[in-house]
Amino acid sequence: MDLQMDNHKAFDPDMGSSLSSRLVSGSGGERSFENMDRDVLAGAAEPGKGFFLSFFIPRRDFWAIPLLLGCNILVFFVMCLTGVGVLEPDNISLLHWGANFGPLTLTGDYWRVWTCNFVHSGLIHLIMNVYALLFVGLFLEPMLGSLRVVMVYSLAGLYSSVAGLFCHADWISVGASGAIFGLYGALFARLLFYKGQSSWRKILLIAIGGFILYNLLYGIGDNNVDNAAHTGGLVAGFLLGVVYGVADKVREKGKRMVVACLAEFVLLSELVCWFSALTHGMPPDYQDVREAWRSGQLEAYVENGETGIHPEEDGMGQNREYTVVEGWTMTDQDVWIPFSDEASGFSFRYPSNWHRKPDGWSDFRIENGLNWMTIEYSDATADTDAQGMRDALELSVCDGDGHLLVGCTCETVVLNGVEFVKVSSPQRISLKDGKWIEARRTTYGYYKDNPLRCMTIVQWATSEPFRKEMDEMAQSFFVREP
Repeated sequence: MDLQMDNHKAFDPDMGSSLSSRLVSGSGGERSFENMDRDVLAGAAEPGKGFFLSFFIPRRDFWAIPLLLGCNILVFFVMCLTGVGVLEPDNISLLHWGANFGPLTLTGDYWRVWTCNFVHSGLIHLIMNVYALLFVGLFLEPMLGSLRVVMVYSLAGLYSSVAGLFCHADWISVGASGAIFGLYGALFARLLFYKGQSSWRKILLIAIGGFILYNLLYGIGDNNVDNAAHTGGLVAGFLLGVVYGVADKVREKGKRMVVACLAEFVLLSELVCWFSALTHGMPPDYQDVREAWRSGQLEAYVENGETGIHPEEDGMGQNREYTVVEGWTMTDQDVWIPFSDEASGFSFRYPSNWHRKPDGWSDFRIENGLNWMTIEYSDATADTDAQGMRDALELSVCDGDGHLLVGCTCETVVLNGVEFVKVSSPQRISLKDGKWIEARRTTYGYYKDNPLRCMTIVQWATSEPFRKEMDEMAQSFFVREP
């Protein structure tokens, strides 16, 4: 998550030191803006030494904002000490530190919806969020009280994380901005529904409203900004601000707490239901990513690039040759993942060191470095029968006279009681500067008439270890006969 506010000057950072000493908690009924004028905002005219640092020191009546600021700064400081990039951490480091990422969050790392609110993608990101959190805290904590500020930050942060998962679960999302938007939403609600005549109410209402609108509009045009998370946190914070305002109208302290706690419980329950629905409706390939992350293959895959091929440089920075990452063979930590397609009745299993990926032309695809396998369910037309498709596959490895090409094979195999046509041929993967790598393409064809059922399974392996893994996959091929 990202929050843009570098051009936002909503308060003067040189306010007087008496401001820090005059902040008080809203432990009772609604805080009046007349008191805010006298007790808090008047301190802006009394500059003093050590004023800024005082906001990072918890006090009896002002401890929530210092605590939240400290947590965010401490997490980033420890991240840097462990070697994470100060200005631009890589995605793998962010994932290790608790970033929100659907394939991991929804498959067991539920804690990521909370931890991501304290992880930042660089020093600039942290500074902007610290600035925004400090500014809103100066006004909100005296109004709501410390415990309520912590509750708003927590619930808004959780809602922002789940909203981000709902809209784009494949994003790696970090940052406190969703939770901070919740604090701004709560402050806006209190300003909007308070009926007092204080001049500061209108000024703050315009400033906070403009801040929220500007950041949401900015997020629309920036692909690096998680606007869904910002909106989720904002709405949750706004609702809590309204509820707290209603609760503060109640004269009895006990009933006031019941109203506030009941609203918090309802919001939390709704969040749990929403998150549970996401975990039950997640795409099936999320489990593949989970296994790849657990085995360390996902990290290796990201570090070596999507193609598995990257240039090496000499001491002068010149590319001298290409290094090929063929793939990663199975380890004791890998497991076999089942796959089935109801429409065709086809099923098989594949190891977790292979990663499922979307493909524009095939119905199913898995990859492991330069090795891959696809499955395509054919839509045969009325004038194309299964025997014709079978003949076409067999002829694909033959010359014009019907003789097998050099190095090619063609045979009929029976796997789990099902007959497949199996053809195999040598291939080359062309690299830069005339280099290449040898590979072997193996195709399994399943063809049946009445009703017409056809599928083509293509395997591409670069070396013996991967051919062996593909042979084991093939042994699990099964098609439910009609």
